[in-house]
Amino acid sequence: MNALHVHELLTNSADLLRVSAAVLAAIVLLYLLRPRQRRVEVPFGGLWQRVLAESESRVVGRNLRRLLSFLLMLLIAGLLIATLAEPLFGHVTFGQRPEPARPHTVVIVDVSASMQTEDGQNGTRLAEAQAALRAWLLAGPPQEDVLLLAASGHAEVLAGWGSDRAALNDAVDRLHATDGGLDLRRAVDTAQQALAHRLSPRIVLVSDAGPAELPLDVTPPSAAQEQVAIEHLRVGPARAWQPGQPAPEPTLTNLAVGELRVRADPLDPGRGTLSVQIRNDSKAPVAAQLLLAGSDTAFDAATFGATDALRRIVDVDAPPGLSTQVVPGVDLTAARFAVQVRGKAGQHDVAPWDDWGFAVLAERRELGVLVVSGAPGVDPSAGNLYLAAALFAHGKVKVQHVAAADYRPETFAARDRARHGIDVVVLDQAGFALPEGTPGLILSLAGAPTETLRLAEGPELAVRNEDHPAMRGISFADTNFDKVRLIPPRPGDTVLAVAKPRGVVMVARQDGVRTIEWGIDLLETDLGARYAMPLLVSNALLWLVGQEESLVPPLLVGRPWAVDAPVDATWQYVEPGQKPRPARTSGRQLLGQSERHGVHVWQSDGDRLVARATVLAPTENPTLLRPWGQTVRTLPAAPQVARERLGLPRWSLWLLAAMVILSVEWVTYLRRRTV
Repeated sequence: MNALHVHELLTNSADLLRVSAAVLAAIVLLYLLRPRQRRVEVPFGGLWQRVLAESESRVVGRNLRRLLSFLLMLLIAGLLIATLAEPLFGHVTFGQRPEPARPHTVVIVDVSASMQTEDGQNGTRLAEAQAALRAWLLAGPPQEDVLLLAASGHAEVLAGWGSDRAALNDAVDRLHATDGGLDLRRAVDTAQQALAHRLSPRIVLVSDAGPAELPLDVTPPSAAQEQVAIEHLRVGPARAWQPGQPAPEPTLTNLAVGELRVRADPLDPGRGTLSVQIRNDSKAPVAAQLLLAGSDTAFDAATFGATDALRRIVDVDAPPGLSTQVVPGVDLTAARFAVQVRGKAGQHDVAPWDDWGFAVLAERRELGVLVVSGAPGVDPSAGNLYLAAALFAHGKVKVQHVAAADYRPETFAARDRARHGIDVVVLDQAGFALPEGTPGLILSLAGAPTETLRLAEGPELAVRNEDHPAMRGISFADTNFDKVRLIPPRPGDTVLAVAKPRGVVMVARQDGVRTIEWGIDLLETDLGARYAMPLLVSNALLWLVGQEESLVPPLLVGRPWAVDAPVDATWQYVEPGQKPRPARTSGRQLLGQSERHGVHVWQSDGDRLVARATVLAPTENPTLLRPWGQTVRTLPAAPQVARERLGLPRWSLWLLAAMVILSVEWVTYLRRRTV
């Protein structure tokens, strides 16, 4: 009950009390004004003595009759007042349904990415939803108040409360699908807030029955409010699907780009290997093409689709379901990267919105490397030449050499990096500890002083963990080792390579600071002359400093973002296809959120750029037909109060009772006057 209803109730109650007080006062006044008896003189008083004696015996009866008459008149007045109060307070009628209140409905229209799928009855699923909404508005009661919400990652009000069907239809025409996922919980919370303290509340969901990311349990904000009725108007393939029935088999012809991974060639940073995940939603293999594009300025499908951005076209066969396609020798000289998948035979893809994937290549910064050489016969100023050549092949390193006798670990602690500039320490046959907090690569044939030395003569080495970033692309098939040290693994160590038949030779550790240890001496093997050596060193450096991935982690479309800013500056945010606008910041973080798929850019006043690619929400797969089902409950209408089986309104019954009692009082009054 809102404030207006309370005010109206108080006003009506005051009027009723005033009327009741006036009626009761009039009745009491009439009964208090007794008529005076007329004085009559008679010739002989004794004649009336017997009559007066009989009259005195009836005084009690007369008083009782006057009291009963008074009570009857009070009852009649009460019935008449109740008759007036019935329409005054708007009570319901007997045997009839209550007069319906003005209904209020919030319509939530799903405008997430899957609504762009072209398998609706009118083209896309969103077009089908628009047609269904127009029909729903036409069939609904004209007095119904409707609020229209467009829901994806956030909820946007397209039409406020109103019953003007023309205005609502105009708002329906303005609906457009985004690239974001559906946050149903946020949309329902917004709808509940809009329905607070409104009569006959209802929520209508218009969606293609995508999955809810959070359980949906709609309850009234307070116990005094009406419960919210929920209806679900399904479009797309789920239009005829009811909860409890088995999900229909997908019949879509759709190819989609999933996760992108790029591994740059350590010996040629401008080229690398691309791994792209392809999803084929049909039941048969599809001959497809991968279009690889690169640019320093492109930001979405239209700009990457330009001729000057196209780098390569690759023919692939996409089996049903998920598959990974590997493309070697990809040109990686551009900073931004995009992949499109399309059918070769001209198949119609019903979901072109998921045919593109975007990526931003990580900038490889220059690393400071300190080489501590303790190997006999090695010039400390130049270090081991095999190791020096491998470091030089990495390209972006600045190497310092120091003799084992002059090495002081505390000098190169991570907390003092701004002073010494060292990112990685390489201990080549030098039995010393690594600086505190600084990652390191240890090459040691002797091992730690407390370790029991175990050597293997002329072993055959094999890669044990080829998926580890430090071992990608590594093979020891053509490498000879005269002598290696077997390393006893510690708890938590990742074994990288072993000496057959058994024995660990290379391990990776990550307990606060990253460390890689090799039980080899480059003077006891021909590894330094093999292709694996520079690749091993480059992989190790990138993993030690956390740059093993060639791609910057992507952002999820439609979700809030927080991106680290490299410098303190004034930043502009450029959304794909939009004009620059001031960026939102919090400390050293750039904040943002968008429902556009592509590359998003933040630019400082000093021309520093921060670019991030986006990925689509996995829940927007157009073949997922898992409706909210039991998580959405349609609450029944309030039960009708049982009434007497009379076809008369309550106020007429009050009036009829008052007339009957008044008739009885009138008959008894006439009898008293005539008897």
